[in-house]
Amino acid sequence: MRRLTTLVAALWLAAGPASAHTGHAEPALHWNFEAWVVITLTLASLAYARGWRRMRGRAIGRTEAWCFAGGILSLILALQSPLDPLGEDLFSAHMAQHLMLMLVAAPLFVRARPLIVFLWAMPRAMRRWFGRWWSRGADRVFAVLTSPVSIWLWFCGLFAFWHIPGPYGWALRHEPVHVLEHLCFFVSAFAFWSLVIEPSGRRRLGYGATLMFVATAAVLSGLPGALMVLTARPFYPMHAAGAARWGLSLIEDQQLAGLIMWIPAGFAYVVAILVLFVAWLRAAERRSEQRLRRAAAAAAGAVLLLMLPGCEKVEDLLGLLHKGPPPTSFGGDPRRGAKQIVEIGCGACHTIPGISGADALVGPPLDKMGRRVYVAGMLRNTPDNMIAWLRSPQRIVPGNAMPDMQLSDEQARDITAYLYTLK
Repeated sequence: MRRLTTLVAALWLAAGPASAHTGHAEPALHWNFEAWVVITLTLASLAYARGWRRMRGRAIGRTEAWCFAGGILSLILALQSPLDPLGEDLFSAHMAQHLMLMLVAAPLFVRARPLIVFLWAMPRAMRRWFGRWWSRGADRVFAVLTSPVSIWLWFCGLFAFWHIPGPYGWALRHEPVHVLEHLCFFVSAFAFWSLVIEPSGRRRLGYGATLMFVATAAVLSGLPGALMVLTARPFYPMHAAGAARWGLSLIEDQQLAGLIMWIPAGFAYVVAILVLFVAWLRAAERRSEQRLRRAAAAAAGAVLLLMLPGCEKVEDLLGLLHKGPPPTSFGGDPRRGAKQIVEIGCGACHTIPGISGADALVGPPLDKMGRRVYVAGMLRNTPDNMIAWLRSPQRIVPGNAMPDMQLSDEQARDITAYLYTLK
């Protein structure tokens, strides 16, 4: 992580001499450092480094750290490098800047899983406050805004809107609107690629639906590029003077922008579709293997039943194969446990069946918890172990992604009783 921080710092420092040697030549290219961008990226890097150190080796590793560094680098190149002032002259350079935000920076940040890392960069009290706030309605609003239909509509809609000549010229003339334009591109792309990549938790869309999700977005995003290439009419006269400075006509600059929007962007979508298709085939193969294993286990069980005539009841044999206490044999109350889960805000991180609003994907889903063999992948699934894990997860696995919630013994027993009802 120190090497990654050094890399980011070196990029800032190396850019200074590069901008100092631009001179007064026309047209000039220079690094364009804006204070708010520098401060924002620096604070984000420091927060990620803090959270990454706390979670290192537990769901977050070097791959995520390198992806975050790549995302920061791509934002520097898009917003601070000579590409930024060049985009004020040439529509084609401005288009390359937009695609770098949407097709390079956004997917890299999605793979880096910054939201969970930033959460762990917060103090414990702030994390608990965030969990309570999330469970009091923010999760439901977020679920509506990030549903597949909503994401598709505002990803494609914002892309089309900001490339209409009127809004585009408005953004080019007014810097705050220009910042808003770039923010819309990045946020909508981050939501789009979060749904496509799904770096953690279970997929919100099946592979077939995700393929349609990407393919339709690719077609609609490519149509403006095709129109720019094939038309003989310039749509963006505000770039006339800038294109002339670089020896291009207005229509040549526009056609070059259309090619950039059409071919490199289309290639990125094609790569995503191919990766999804291969993952779909592998998932189908795994499901087929699981069905075969279940069929083999069922056949073996039938043979075992035939070979054990001394068992008077099938339930006796099943009792030998599955040992587990009744849900309330250890003193917990499932009804109180469900209320405790809502009040504590467990739904801010987990999907929990039977709990309203508990559909988050930060941590693993807790469905069928009463039938699992292990708790946290290392403790036998017994009531005592479950209670111990709920009360002190950091003592059992220091630095893991689950915070200590300061639960009492009674609260932990009630929550355990509820989780054991999830069969």
